[in-house]
Amino acid sequence: MTRLCGKDLAGQADGWEAYAARLRRNVGCGLDELCARALDLPLDAVRRSLAAVRVGVVPVSSGEGCIPGFAELLAATARALGSAAEVLSPDEEGFAQARAGACDILLWADDDTYLAEHVRNGAYAENGWATGRGFAAALCGMAERYACERRALVLGAGPVGMSAAAWLAGHGFAVTLCDTVQGRAQACAAQIPQCRGIMPAELDGLSPFACLLDAAPTDVCFPVRHLAPGACISAPCVPCPWEGCAPQPERFWHDPLQLGTAVMLAAAACGVSGGSAQGKRT
Repeated sequence: MTRLCGKDLAGQADGWEAYAARLRRNVGCGLDELCARALDLPLDAVRRSLAAVRVGVVPVSSGEGCIPGFAELLAATARALGSAAEVLSPDEEGFAQARAGACDILLWADDDTYLAEHVRNGAYAENGWATGRGFAAALCGMAERYACERRALVLGAGPVGMSAAAWLAGHGFAVTLCDTVQGRAQACAAQIPQCRGIMPAELDGLSPFACLLDAAPTDVCFPVRHLAPGACISAPCVPCPWEGCAPQPERFWHDPLQLGTAVMLAAAACGVSGGSAQGKRT
């Protein structure tokens, strides 16, 4: 998981009205609708499941410590989806509260893991898997909204990029997966139908892309010149180099934490597991 900073989250927990308006303006749907699309589930089922659960957020102080505003934004995201939510006690005391019945879904993150765990049915969702699907669904929504060609460049062959590439390929996109590490994109793409893997230097030989999903943790490859006019950009990367310089801001989506968290919560609430269960606490 990319290490966020307090400045990345400043004001986010109280900005839901503006967030919802921007999401509907750029992507054309609400947050719960986007979660349903990302998970390929009926919207009514997602809404019912989210309304029926209580979410507990456990701040974890080990490693580099708690990120200011992180736990509060997780709880605010759950409430925006219609779930009851509270921030529990830090560390082991909070996990004990969850096991004792304080919540149905437990949200927690340390330096290496970020999970939503359903303490009753055992479902879990990991952030990289959920974030990739959520931002891929957002890119698909923009592509449909603006009638863009379903041909996508995905930057970064880590957990987020892999998840996004698989979702896009499974929903009718021709996907090119690009990574700066020799052989990584090619090895990952071999596992995904309708996906090819390349190095950044190979972009010069390809026609411009109408859709970009930037999951790279660096701006070493910043492919503005490889985008078609009117291209849609979905960018889960943190820090995000596209903010303030996306060619068409209304065809751009980024948030630091909300969308990935929302998809995690919806998945766990609906009994859908995805990603690695490493470090699972329930």
